[in-house]
Amino acid sequence: MSNDHIVSEEFPKINAPIHVSTILSEGQLSELFDEIKDLIQSVALNGHFLFANRAWRETLGYSVEEVATLNIFNIIHPDHHLHYQKFLQRMITGDGESVGLIEIPFLSKDRQIIVLEGNVNLYSIDNLPIAIRGIFRNISKRKAVEAEISALKEKPVDITSQNRMEMAPCNNEQLFRGLTEVAPVGIFRTDATGKCLYVNERWCNIAGMDAKTASGYGWIAAIHPDDCARVMNEWDKAVQYHRQFLSEYRFQTKEQIITWILGHAQAERDQNGELAGYVGTITDITDQKMKEAALAESRNLLETIIDTAPVRIFWKDRSLRFLGCNSMFARDAGAKSVQDVIGSDDYQWSWRAQAESYRNDDQVVINSGIPKLAYEEPQTTPDGRMIWLRTSKVPLRNGHQEIIGVLGIYQDITKQKRIYESMRLAATIYQSSNEAIMVTDENDLIIHINPAFTRMTGYEKADVVGKSPEIFRSGRHDAVFYQDIRRRLLNEDYWQGEIWDLRKDGTAHAKWLNMSVIRHPDGRIHYHVSQFTDITEKKKKDELILSQANYDQLTGLPNRNLFKDRLERKIKQSRRIGQPLSLLFLDLDHFKDINDTLGHDKGDDLLREVAARIKSCITGTDTVARLGGDEFAVILSDSVSNQRVEPIASHIIQNLNKPFNFNQNRTNYHISTSIGIAFYPQDGADMKSLMKHADQAMYAAKLEGRNRFCYFTPSMQREAYEKMALIHDLREARGRNELQVYYQPILELSSGRLIKAEALVRWKHSRRGMISPTVFIPLAEESGLILEIGEMVFKQSIALIDQWQKRLGYMIQISVNMSPVQFKFMNKFSWLDELTQLGLPGSCINVEITEGLLLKDSAIVQEYLLEFRNSGIEVSIDDFGTGFSSLSYLKKFDIDYLKIDHSFISQLIDSETDRTLVEAIIVMAHKLGIKTIAEGVETKEQLDLLTQFDCDYVQGFFYSEPIKGKAFEKLLFEQLNRTKQ
Repeated sequence: MSNDHIVSEEFPKINAPIHVSTILSEGQLSELFDEIKDLIQSVALNGHFLFANRAWRETLGYSVEEVATLNIFNIIHPDHHLHYQKFLQRMITGDGESVGLIEIPFLSKDRQIIVLEGNVNLYSIDNLPIAIRGIFRNISKRKAVEAEISALKEKPVDITSQNRMEMAPCNNEQLFRGLTEVAPVGIFRTDATGKCLYVNERWCNIAGMDAKTASGYGWIAAIHPDDCARVMNEWDKAVQYHRQFLSEYRFQTKEQIITWILGHAQAERDQNGELAGYVGTITDITDQKMKEAALAESRNLLETIIDTAPVRIFWKDRSLRFLGCNSMFARDAGAKSVQDVIGSDDYQWSWRAQAESYRNDDQVVINSGIPKLAYEEPQTTPDGRMIWLRTSKVPLRNGHQEIIGVLGIYQDITKQKRIYESMRLAATIYQSSNEAIMVTDENDLIIHINPAFTRMTGYEKADVVGKSPEIFRSGRHDAVFYQDIRRRLLNEDYWQGEIWDLRKDGTAHAKWLNMSVIRHPDGRIHYHVSQFTDITEKKKKDELILSQANYDQLTGLPNRNLFKDRLERKIKQSRRIGQPLSLLFLDLDHFKDINDTLGHDKGDDLLREVAARIKSCITGTDTVARLGGDEFAVILSDSVSNQRVEPIASHIIQNLNKPFNFNQNRTNYHISTSIGIAFYPQDGADMKSLMKHADQAMYAAKLEGRNRFCYFTPSMQREAYEKMALIHDLREARGRNELQVYYQPILELSSGRLIKAEALVRWKHSRRGMISPTVFIPLAEESGLILEIGEMVFKQSIALIDQWQKRLGYMIQISVNMSPVQFKFMNKFSWLDELTQLGLPGSCINVEITEGLLLKDSAIVQEYLLEFRNSGIEVSIDDFGTGFSSLSYLKKFDIDYLKIDHSFISQLIDSETDRTLVEAIIVMAHKLGIKTIAEGVETKEQLDLLTQFDCDYVQGFFYSEPIKGKAFEKLLFEQLNRTKQ
């Protein structure tokens, strides 16, 4: 029976996981072991060699390839086979994993006996024995010396000659001492009690003690205090049981020099076989111990590094089952411990969806022997998230360079990938942004620009990199402006605003610029980032709209809104510094006759000339405004009395009395004006009262015959009484059925269909006839009657909507005007409740409001508009373009329609300015998602232009004047019949 067979029966093969320290220490670190002079071997339990270092191979004469084919039973001396089997049995079943020092007689390649002595350990994982590992020294020479000494001791004595009896011991003793003095090891002899009889010089050198001191029991003092008790116990047991003494321990000299030794002693017996003493050796093994400690430390360090490394490490066998891993890998797998991973495969863990891909990579590395390095792959985590890994895999080899599996290392790079993707997205945004971006360094020198910068400015990257942004300065801003920017950036890390710079071609352009500072962690400036958009065209449009909103497009004078703003400012200034002022209201006498006779073109020419003549009568500190139609106003500063005002008023009247000539026939036309004058503060302490009293004075001038001026006097309050009477009649008007609702059709231009209407209230006074809404609506608002009137208009309108829907089968939207008074006092839910009762949607009503209402930006207005939006009611801005306003409310509020005032439409054909304004309003509204309705359309030419401008809806006399409900219904039925045809 072969030795392999014996071992396999007694010690069946164990399929245990191979620990990474075993593989790496004996395989990947073989070069390190080859530098160690001690003989190192690792043998599987079945006797097959796993590894042998260079010192071992050179001592026994085997190559690396030959070691891979060896079985330990083939190279152990046959007489030692049984002893080795018993030793192996003790290693596996014994109390400890180590049995201390052992001597093994090996057969070298040339069949010489080489005796090796060393420490042998059983390597196990989780109590599963894996291999026998040993570190040896070649003690063949020592064993030869010991054999010679033993032969001398056992040499027979000739008892027939006394001389020979006396000489033989002497000769033997002399020979013994001669041999010991040249021996490379320390040699000692004791009696049966352990008392030292002899030590050689080598022993004294190692122990740091002379022979005399070592005699008797003095040798014990050479043993290190920490080892002494153990060594003496082992010695006593050897003496007690007459056994061999073999132990590793330390000597410590008086100079505290510590030496590791291997002590070995054999019993000597007399002729009767009784114990006579011990003869032994000590070998300096300090170097070996230091190397063993370094190797152990290296192995522990390697295992610690593997387990604590900030990467995931695993290794598999050729069947792709896990042999081991570090704790971070186990945690990623969701395993409780590393042991839960060992023996499993990829299909058992959360990344089972990627298992096939992982295993394919593993197999390629194993089959090819070529590493696969630094590639990215996904992995599913135990909690279901998807993460990204950067993985490297290499062939896993044993000490004989055979591939036994695969070793893998990976890192979780999910965060890095997100950062990279964010950076790539930022770079894409940077390159594709429509906003120009410029980056400067801490010295404010340009280091980068994006393509949009080049498109907007004309500068290429090569033109600007390394230069200061000062090269763009237009000269429109002073040093203080730029100093303020720098101060804000230093203190707040941010600045934004409008700035004018130069393009590469030298043209100026306006920019809306945002600048921010990026700092180092220590607070130092790293970069300045500037982002801007070119707002040059926007500013032109804004200026156009602003001009329309604040200036009369015909005369170039401030319009009513700007006039009121200036008057308010003047009043505040006068109040603050005590400077008086006066206000003149002018109304041209019989201007309508000129318009009707000569046409609107000549009327416009006259108004322009009137404006110029009025301006010629005042100074640069005064203000002339056109309030609308043929009404003008003048604000005179520093006019405490009529001493300054009267000459100016007279001069204006005289100038306007001069003839006007508008044609080649030199026909002269004449016009006059009526002027009302009020003083601040005596005639009014605020703008409203001052304007009211100036207006009253103007009407007084007209009543007195026109072409004159009148000062406000208290007697003019009779007009107030007249107003009171009119308000009284208005209160009675509804009861007398004098208030009626008319409906003006609104056409959709794209289809030509009548789909909307505006509800307009009319007052037919029983004595005075038709009273203009411009007269009674202000009175209704002032008196609060507007609430009742507005409710009447709304109820009649929705009743008709309901009626027409039932008769026609579709819904008509009706616009109702809502005054500020209604917003302030009306229950905002009442209209919604009434719509609900009729089952009508909110979209059947469109509420028309003025710009002034939005400019107040009151909480009540915001609440109403929000409620309207939520309920589907649409909102229109009426008379758009006639007020003084910022267009910011178009962004702030949800507006559905802009109603372009009839004053623009009336001049649409004759005035290029009005055409430009109307087109600009339509374009702007569409850009903001707002539809447009043109009011006062009276001619086909106007209609054609509005169609060309892409206006959405029109209303005006060209199609129909405001009509009663029945007449409107007739139009609807006519339209329905045309559709059916």
